[in-house]
Amino acid sequence: SSHFGSSEVLKSYQELLRLHPRSMDSQAAQLPTKIKLLYFDLPGKAEALRLALNHARIEFEDVRLTREDFMEKKTSGELAFGQVPALVVEVGGKTTTLVQSAAIVRYIGQLASCGLYPNDVVKAAQVDAFVDQATDMMCPVLCAKYQDRFGYDQALGGIEGEGTKLVESALQTTIMPRHFAFFETVLAASSTGWVADTSEPSTADFVLGPQFKQLASNEMIKGAELITKYPKIVAFVKKFYALPSVKAWNDKMERVIRC
Repeated sequence: SSHFGSSEVLKSYQELLRLHPRSMDSQAAQLPTKIKLLYFDLPGKAEALRLALNHARIEFEDVRLTREDFMEKKTSGELAFGQVPALVVEVGGKTTTLVQSAAIVRYIGQLASCGLYPNDVVKAAQVDAFVDQATDMMCPVLCAKYQDRFGYDQALGGIEGEGTKLVESALQTTIMPRHFAFFETVLAASSTGWVADTSEPSTADFVLGPQFKQLASNEMIKGAELITKYPKIVAFVKKFYALPSVKAWNDKMERVIRC
């Protein structure tokens, strides 16, 4: 595992308290003293969380689990729903394990002072909606890939089954193009290039940037071919990965791999 960030999370909270002085006491009491992110040693669902934490300069321990580590934590009941990513936060001497990616990224956004999560409740709801839509977009892909987890293995016949081939065809020709077209329209309407038309990248951008990158290399949906049909999405991914914090993180990871 590795540590990233700095004590500048305190500055984030100070800014939050300035914006919400009436809740100063309760906000200060919720300042986390330690954060650990648990996931496997791959991007997956945790990449958005790692990048968001790093972007917000929130110090955290990046714990990369082996399969054995995961099964031990799952069996012990430490992981609600038996899933990762999980964010272990220590607040006021009490340790809580947060799960579900959307909930975790919202928590990170609420800790940050860099505009990751809007103060305006309507705009915040729009950001949340895009995060939920990103989940919807991934759902059919995950169901087809992890058939036994969702109970589709017998119906689809396994990864090489005839049912799976029909699903893959639908994903390539109708399902994923529909999802991509939706986000293409959203990005075309944005004046800033970010999905919720925010001045700075929001939690939704941190979810969708890595997700589109991963989908672009997904063979099941022929992602490399699919994404070229949506220039606004291509430009969005390029814009996201050009963020100084994201670029710095990826450069750091490349150095770690080389070592």
